[in-house]
Amino acid sequence: MILNSVKKFAAEIARIDPTNVFYKPSNSRSAFPEFRFLSHRSFPDLCLKIVNDWLDQKPYRKTDRECILSFILDIKISIDSLIDRFSSSDIQSFLIIRGLLSSEVLLVCLKKRYRVNYGINLNKNFNRLMAVPYRAKDVPADRTEFGHPDTALVLTQLSYYYSGLTSSQILQCFDRLNQEERDPDMVYTEWITQEHDHDIPQNLKQWKKVNIKECHQEIHKLFQLLRYNMVVVNYFLNHFVFPQEAKQFPHKLIASSWDLASAKRTKMITGFSGTNDTQLLLPIHIHQRDLPQLQSTDAIVINNLLQPVNESYRHLPVIMTSEMILNEIASYRTMINVIIDVGALFVDRTNREIAVNWLEQSDHKKIDYAIYFHSDHIIVCDRQYHHQAFSSSPASERLDRCVIYLDEVHTRGTDFKFPTGFTAAVTLGNGLTKDRFVQACMRMRRLGESHSLTFWSSDEVHRQIVSLKTNLQPSIELKDILRWVYENTQRATWDGLYYWAMQSLSYQRKMSAFQIIDWRGHQQDFTNRIMDELAEKCLESEILELKRVYGIPKAFQSISDIYINQYQYANIPASEEIHFAVLKRMNTYGGSKQRLSQFVDEEQQRELEQEVEQEQERVQEHEQKSYRIAHPCKPILHDEVKRLTDSDDPPLNFAELPHVFRPLAHAFTDSILTSMCEQDNWRSNFWITTEFQRVIENQEEFLDRYLRPPRWIIVYRNEHILFVSAFEANWLIGQLQQCERTSTTTLRLLLPRLKRNQSIFVNTPTITIPPSIPATNGNHTFMLPIDWLVELFVFNGTIYFETNEEHMAYCQYLGLCPKPRTVVEEDAFENGWISPDGFVQETKHRSLLMLEHARFNSNPLTFIKQLLKNRNDTYPSLSSHVGNLIFNCSRTLL
Repeated sequence: MILNSVKKFAAEIARIDPTNVFYKPSNSRSAFPEFRFLSHRSFPDLCLKIVNDWLDQKPYRKTDRECILSFILDIKISIDSLIDRFSSSDIQSFLIIRGLLSSEVLLVCLKKRYRVNYGINLNKNFNRLMAVPYRAKDVPADRTEFGHPDTALVLTQLSYYYSGLTSSQILQCFDRLNQEERDPDMVYTEWITQEHDHDIPQNLKQWKKVNIKECHQEIHKLFQLLRYNMVVVNYFLNHFVFPQEAKQFPHKLIASSWDLASAKRTKMITGFSGTNDTQLLLPIHIHQRDLPQLQSTDAIVINNLLQPVNESYRHLPVIMTSEMILNEIASYRTMINVIIDVGALFVDRTNREIAVNWLEQSDHKKIDYAIYFHSDHIIVCDRQYHHQAFSSSPASERLDRCVIYLDEVHTRGTDFKFPTGFTAAVTLGNGLTKDRFVQACMRMRRLGESHSLTFWSSDEVHRQIVSLKTNLQPSIELKDILRWVYENTQRATWDGLYYWAMQSLSYQRKMSAFQIIDWRGHQQDFTNRIMDELAEKCLESEILELKRVYGIPKAFQSISDIYINQYQYANIPASEEIHFAVLKRMNTYGGSKQRLSQFVDEEQQRELEQEVEQEQERVQEHEQKSYRIAHPCKPILHDEVKRLTDSDDPPLNFAELPHVFRPLAHAFTDSILTSMCEQDNWRSNFWITTEFQRVIENQEEFLDRYLRPPRWIIVYRNEHILFVSAFEANWLIGQLQQCERTSTTTLRLLLPRLKRNQSIFVNTPTITIPPSIPATNGNHTFMLPIDWLVELFVFNGTIYFETNEEHMAYCQYLGLCPKPRTVVEEDAFENGWISPDGFVQETKHRSLLMLEHARFNSNPLTFIKQLLKNRNDTYPSLSSHVGNLIFNCSRTLL
């Protein structure tokens, strides 16, 4: 819903503030546009539009709207002010939207670059479909996922919106549509209505005409249309990704570099780093000791960078494809032999496609080969488009005849012996730090001597560089680029300090936990009690409670203040030495800059062994399916049921035969629906047999799983409705078939209407037993009146109506006054007569609003939702008549 609103307002936001938003419209009406925030400046405007758009679809009063709007957009307000005014489901919605907007989860996600900062890990060994962090362009971080669940969900949606579904994934959706959906035609229609009508082949506009095994060419065209369709993508995620992978465990055991470098270790741990830019993020027990002879390296590298030969800078337009960038580079005044894509500007093509395209645009007289990386293998492409390993190619001895593309991940750690006179194009992307920048530039080993650089920035980076300039000269110099790089480095270090401090708290907690062990050399006995206590103190909760995460008031704080508050909340004893060392570093380098105390962009590695996880999933699946074996009741056919077919006898008084006949609401006996159904408010002439109510012999706590589907009814003397079991119906069929067609007692089949235009059979004369075909004597079929039908609709789980009259009667029966409303009804709503979900409680208000036929004294919607889920194994979709009514308080006009 939120991302639909983002799509709705993206163009407007980009038009109002084009300098702080990247926007590229999609090629299809149903697809999500390329949209990314370059700064936070326009995010509050988008939040306001999203909230108002969401509230416009909800039935809240004006005063309630203002209250909800304030809570969602103001982080200083507590959820406690809303709890008594709204239902628990409403509260949950408020918290989720507040988290995405005011807690800036959506902002964090919309500032990340797809395929650079996040995406899907396509490695078959990873076996995950959720979005994961990327270390560089098209390089997923191994065994790593986003720590914040909402961030993971949003980035997963964005990943599939941008990548589209594969043909096999779309086929999964079609298979499920065909095999499991109750109303596949409705779902399919919802899919294709998102597209332009002329784009859908005429013979594929109806689900019943779609045959995947035939019409391959047209099916392929349809798949191409639906690949980026947001509704189809959401369908795939909701059924094949989120149910399996959007899961959390009760607890987690966190490990970080703090644990690796513990001061308690008896043996020294050493490591190597080619840079000192991250030394502030090392645990306090680790000290970086630079060799004296190498301490001038930084200055030498910067000096080489600042040579006049490298004073060459170009910035690119906002919307720029890889092919367009290559055109610019190929036509540059100086021949460029190497592209060092440390800024990851070539994100719409693979390395192979970029290399081939560059080779095609290069001078045939000077260039014969293009070199690129496929995974970690160096590949060469020649003019005949043959691709082979670099080591066995003639290009390895003729680098002067090559163009070389280094993708982001290979801008460090690779070492080509480039010939004298080579020039490299270094791309500048958002967030580029000094460490990555210098490492990339130094791929040109003779920098400052016979190698040179040119710098190519995105429009986003160009504006950032310009904003940091200290002089008014329009041209960008190398020192301006370095100033921007150092600014990014400072920001990255500041962000890192926050996570560094939070990791120290986890380490301090574990250090405190291990103090419960009475070490006696190496002779300590680790009893089960000790290990349980140790685990309890070391484990941290993984499940986040919405109220605790998003419901409490928040304020922007310095990272030092956030750390102090978290330390006091954790109440960690015996860790003062580490605590004061951490606090000192935070006070020294944290500064006064402020942020919210949350981990919306946290990344974490999951080290759960695959076999253990699979076994746990199998156990959970088994537990879900392994219900206690139920033994069915032995069917009984009462004599009183047999007498139903005797038209000559006096009518039975059902109320006097409770051992055989009971009021309709007794069908819910021993289920959780019993307490919600208001047993005395159902029609007095609607009954069930005790055999209908008896299903299993087991004495379960609740019998909700075993409620009998209401399919067979006896219309007794045209005065009573009696639900019977299939066993009873089978006997009654034989007896009633022998009766005259003018009989006032008939057996009828009743089906819930779960699809549009579906017959429910109950009023179909030709299939009643006996058939109720009008005779020549003028007798007519007894048709169940609308007020009877409505109660049957409620009882059997119907979710669609045939006429507006049925829809209106259903609302009347439940005491609902949904939208669209008349002027009088709107005034009643604003005055509090009508609740936000449409229910009218007071009898006098019902009379004024012409709801005299309402049967329930209290709000029945919780009961109706639970009953529908029980009858149909799921809640009704929002596109169904009843789903739209009970969830959106809106009546569908038929």
